[in-house]
Amino acid sequence: MARITASVYTSHVPAIGAALDMGKTREPYWQPVFAGYDFSKQWMKDNTPDVIFLVFNDHATAFSLDMIPTFAIGTAGSYQPADEGWGPRPVPLVHGHADLAAHIAHSV
Repeated sequence: MARITASVYTSHVPAIGAALDMGKTREPYWQPVFAGYDFSKQWMKDNTPDVIFLVFNDHATAFSLDMIPTFAIGTAGSYQPADEGWGPRPVPLVHGHADLAAHIAHSV
């Protein structure tokens, strides 16, 4: 039986990703924001989950403004970084769990 072990989350302000990409994490303005991630980063190292159920805002990268669903469940085996108008961010591919995602999609 599966067990939920934690809920780890963060703000999704686009400027946070830009600050990370531009190497500004240690600048006085940004340092408190990124220091706030230290606890969660250490927890993830100490408690590596088998599966992460990731919830995020699409920001109109996969859906057009003509049709944005209330929610959607991704069931792919992997997900490419989105291009939000400035090229895809230099972040790794996100690996999905297609079988589990399909099970969840069929169960809601």
